[in-house]
Parts: sequence; C-alpha cells; structure tokens
Amino acid sequence: MTEISKIEKHNKNKRNTNFSKNIKKVIVMITAAIMLIGCGKKDPEIDGVVDIFDYVTVEFDGTNGQGKANVVIDYDNLELEMVGGRDKLEALDSVEDLGTLNKYINVCASLSFSSDQYTDLSNGDIVTVSVVYDKSAADEAGVVFGSESSHQYKVSGLK
Repeated sequence: MTEISKIEKHNKNKRNTNFSKNIKKVIVMITAAIMLIGCGKKDPEIDGVVDIFDYVTVEFDGTNGQGKANVVIDYDNLELEMVGGRDKLEALDSVEDLGTLNKYINVCASLSFSSDQYTDLSNGDIVTVSVVYDKSAADEAGVVFGSESSHQYKVSGLK
C-alpha cells in the first residue's frame, strides 16, 4: 500500500468516524429537544371564569312588599377574567389577536341573565337569577363558567 493510499484510507476512516459522531450528536440533540418540549408541554390554559355568579349582583330597591330587583353584571371584570387578566389583554395587540378577542366578544354577546321575580318583593324573599349562553362559543374561547346555571339571592334592604 502506498503512502497516498494510506493517507486516503485514513482520511476516509476519519470522515466516517466524524460522520458517525455528528449523526450521534444530532440524534442526541433531537432526542433532548423532543424531551424538553414534551416536559415543558402542559394542558392548554383555560382563561375562563370559575363562577360566573362572582360577577353578578342583585340590587334591591323600594319598600317592603313593593320592592324591585335589578340584576347587575360586572362585564368589565368578567371580560378581564375570561381573557386571563389585564396583562394578557394588553398583550393582545396585533391583527392576529383580533380573532382571539372576537371569540371572547362572542361569548359575552351570548350571555343572557334573567330573574324569576323583579317586582313586588319583600325582605326575606328569594330571587333566583339564571344565566344561559352559547356553550360552543365558550368552548371555542376556552372559557369555563362552571356548572351553576342559576343562583339565589335573598331580598334585603327594602324600607
């Protein structure tokens, strides 16, 4: 074997060895990346509201026996909670985020509250407020309102 053949054979073996080492490095890096992505992956965050009735109050006004109920919804804080807080809302500032915001708007637009009694109320009466909404819109936005679809309020403060 000539000196040139020996050098060529050595270089070829060296290239094969380097190639094998590089392939192993790439496989190790890909495996590590997959593991890191898998470990860092968590269930999708649900921005939604645990209890929608945290944002509902009933104000009673009038005289005992002729009182009136007014259902008040705190839409500002409800919407903030749905989005995930003020910081998250302020981060939604690009054109692509309009679709996300539109999902939350659709949920709010679908909310409907009703009461079983609005008038002729007396102190101690119980008023039941119910909510209905578009569940598919809420699901699409990742909003969970909880299982309670109605809540009772005790009439008080009438004169």
